[in-house]
Amino acid sequence: MRQKIDSSTSSEQASLGQTILKKLSVIEDLLKRKDDRPLTFKDACSYLGYAPSYLYKLTYKNIVPHYKPTGKIIFFSKNELDEWVFKSRPHLGPLPKGEDENASLSSAETIDPNQLEMELNEEVVIEFPLKSRRKK
Repeated sequence: MRQKIDSSTSSEQASLGQTILKKLSVIEDLLKRKDDRPLTFKDACSYLGYAPSYLYKLTYKNIVPHYKPTGKIIFFSKNELDEWVFKSRPHLGPLPKGEDENASLSSAETIDPNQLEMELNEEVVIEFPLKSRRKK
């Protein structure tokens, strides 16, 4: 008899725990949407600290999440911009157990084969001759 009570109590606790987790996720989504608002292109430039030409480039390549409801004017979601900024955070500190160092690199963090890495042991000074602007 004692075992039946314990098993029914543990199943009730498990279902209660699942209900609480569902409610917490709903509350979390509501809090995220509370701060969300549409940003114009100028607002997004100032919010991200990017030059307009660079933000245009990111939207053209579909790198940054954006919307064009009329087909011309660009709008951004503040929460989506926050998620986009924070998803590309570099890994700091030791890797968790079981993770390989190469597996943690995303495609954006891989080394470009067209770029050269050089180590300079000495300081290099390059002098450019200055042209005189005076007429001769």
